[in-house]
Amino acid sequence: MFVMVVAIAAAGVLQACGEESPDAAGESMTVGLSAPPDSLDPALSFSPEVWESLWLVYTPLLTYAHEEGEAGTELVPGLAEETPQISADGRRYELRLREGLEYSDGTPVRASDFEHTIERVLALESPGTSFFASIEGADEFIEAGRQRAEIPGIDTDDRTGEIAIELEAPDATFANSLATTFAGLVPSDTPMRNMNQDPPPGVGPYAFAGTDRDGGFSLERVDGFELDPVPEPTVDAVTAEVVRDASRATEDVISGRLDYFVNPPAPDQLAEVRDRYADRYAEFPTTSIYYFFIRPDLEPFDDRRVRRAVNLAIDQTAIVRLFGGLLEPTCNVIPPDVPGYQPLEPCPYGDPEGPAELDRARELVTAAGAEGEQVTVWGNSEPEPERVTEYLADALNQIGLDAEPRVIGPSVYFQTVGNERTEAQIGFANYFLDFPHPGNVLSIVDGDLVQQRATSNLGRVDDAELNASLDRLRRVPDLESVEDEYAEIDADVVRQAYVAPFGNRKLTTFVSERMNIDCVRVHPVYGHDYTSFCIDG
Repeated sequence: MFVMVVAIAAAGVLQACGEESPDAAGESMTVGLSAPPDSLDPALSFSPEVWESLWLVYTPLLTYAHEEGEAGTELVPGLAEETPQISADGRRYELRLREGLEYSDGTPVRASDFEHTIERVLALESPGTSFFASIEGADEFIEAGRQRAEIPGIDTDDRTGEIAIELEAPDATFANSLATTFAGLVPSDTPMRNMNQDPPPGVGPYAFAGTDRDGGFSLERVDGFELDPVPEPTVDAVTAEVVRDASRATEDVISGRLDYFVNPPAPDQLAEVRDRYADRYAEFPTTSIYYFFIRPDLEPFDDRRVRRAVNLAIDQTAIVRLFGGLLEPTCNVIPPDVPGYQPLEPCPYGDPEGPAELDRARELVTAAGAEGEQVTVWGNSEPEPERVTEYLADALNQIGLDAEPRVIGPSVYFQTVGNERTEAQIGFANYFLDFPHPGNVLSIVDGDLVQQRATSNLGRVDDAELNASLDRLRRVPDLESVEDEYAEIDADVVRQAYVAPFGNRKLTTFVSERMNIDCVRVHPVYGHDYTSFCIDG
């Protein structure tokens, strides 16, 4: 299979990623991004906005049905012939690669490519490292750094296509890990470095065709691609442009210069869009948590009273306004519609939809002897995170701390605050679940997943009792039997104030007049499914 190249109107100068065919032509659409991608390398990207594209370029061994709602959470074979055979002790996974698979550049897919794919995730200290840390020998491979070595827990046979994975211990979420974009196969000669500017070929209905100097990129449909259950795209090419100003992006969708904007319309334009363009606008909930991470090992947050004061100082209704109404206030870490979610009633910090309790917060700061303690509040420069970062710094000042916001670019934000050397005390964070399992979202407080650099546990929470509970539940294959225990952990994390949750995100679909919004499919894990987009007329 080879890339079918079509004419696209891209922003900036595109650097070619594949062979071009000047005779090809077809329909294209233009997508707006609010910030440059953190990376187009499937081993490194931790951005839900970019996953909308990566999911369609890098198919893993397992994937999800291309459906909306609960149906879209079903694990189905991707590049594997069938879902894995799992040993009785839950430690061994056996799969077989489908025959005749090719990457978008025509290179045959081999079983050994899977091992190389996982090696890249581990060697590059990817945010997805924790998903594969349970593989036998993964820790030793990580310690060896970028040196060439093998992971003894992965055994592949290029002749038969067989892949066997041995885990150190049972992991009930491992099948979901195999369906993440981090596990999307790439060829074995893909370098052990960030391939953001020159993404490697993958197996999917689209392939990367180029990148531009501003962070934009283009996708082109792969000619002849057929892989049940992945649908055939109706749009031949997708061009993604970086449009940092949400107001401009909103106007661009209205005028038709953009066909779709990944982020919601600008807050001051949202009401007008909802009213005037209701026939091409929709809102939908996501399995996500927006929160402030807190470092309980750093002053002044090593005192639980100060962490609790942070939670009390937050006026979630004010934050909802900063997000244009596209947040649902919450007191929980586990989002609604995820197994284990039980609303904390009453919330220990007051009604999530009520005002901040500043007097109680000030009393706790004073009792902890933390008045005047210097605090740096971290955030990224996307409009909403920047505003909420400034909001938190102001709130902390009102309760007696000496807080200053520090805002950096979104492309380096999570790597920076996730690095131990940064010693980030507190800051903005959001987590869109990689898969619908409570153990996934609770990775943000799992001390066993802390790494020196990239980590989903930005607060480096390391509570031995909490770690042991999560480790035990991770070994239980029947999720329904332990939902109540996950709910208890959720409640305890909130009471310990290891994080400060403030909302579950709603996202939007807003398309240009030439697009048919009735075609658009929103996947519960990966967001907008570009294979479903269609053009009227």
